Amino acid sequence: MKVAHIILAHKNPFQVERMIKRLSHPDVDCWLHIDKQSDIAPFKSMFLLKNVHTVYPRVNAKWASYGIVQAMLNGINAAMLTGTKYQYFSFLSGQDYPLRTPEAFLDYLQEYEGYEFIGNRPCDETLENMIRVRRYYLNDYSLPGKSLAERVLNILLGPRKLPFEIRKGPQWMTITSGAAEYVLKVSQENPRYVRFFKFTHAPDEFFVQTILYHSPFRSKMMNGMFHHMDWSERKKSPKTFTIQDYRELEASTQFFARKFDTQLDSVILDKLDERLNARLLQKNQLDVIE
Repeated sequence: MKVAHIILAHKNPFQVERMIKRLSHPDVDCWLHIDKQSDIAPFKSMFLLKNVHTVYPRVNAKWASYGIVQAMLNGINAAMLTGTKYQYFSFLSGQDYPLRTPEAFLDYLQEYEGYEFIGNRPCDETLENMIRVRRYYLNDYSLPGKSLAERVLNILLGPRKLPFEIRKGPQWMTITSGAAEYVLKVSQENPRYVRFFKFTHAPDEFFVQTILYHSPFRSKMMNGMFHHMDWSERKKSPKTFTIQDYRELEASTQFFARKFDTQLDSVILDKLDERLNARLLQKNQLDVIE
């Protein structure tokens, strides 16, 4: 079982490197996309680590923009161009951190090989979702008076027609190499599809989900993901975990959690490392006994 983690990062290089080292395993490669607006120099040391590669071309992956989707596609393409036969592609952010060992993640994927682990819900479940896809957004553009331009655009053109059923789910997904290749092919051969999502708010929550829903991979789509997140603060982003949340994370059955910020609290990562090291030690002891 060979897995490629495609990591989208833009800050805290020491935290990103810490996560990559925790993900380290002979059957795991990390493909790191550094936001085009970020200085890549502080991240370069981690490209010297084993099984760590850089994603080019770099793009400006602004929050809620199509740039995030493009970074994901660039990551898939970069990994596939090497000819390495990956069974799965897993998407992470630079503010994620493992809750379980790499071996546990690989074992789980091996057991359920062939399934797509991706959030997959009807877009029309909420009014907010429908607004995101029915209105025109200019999130990829930096121009004076952008909000006014959006209002004028939506008045002149009216609500957008949905040319297909749209599905909704988090960006953080783990999909088979076959599904990843299919997504890449669709995006390259269907400029109208890409153009539709370039004017959608947060298209990373719709783009891949919709493609796979209308594909031969639909029957193997599991409506779920491997991330533990806390939305209790009711903000646009999930809660940033601190040491106060350790018990919650300890009880989680997920493989990853987000998000963390070592500039706010690094002790929580120390505690998680301590727990993971204990699990690895226990596994090694059992292997010796066997």
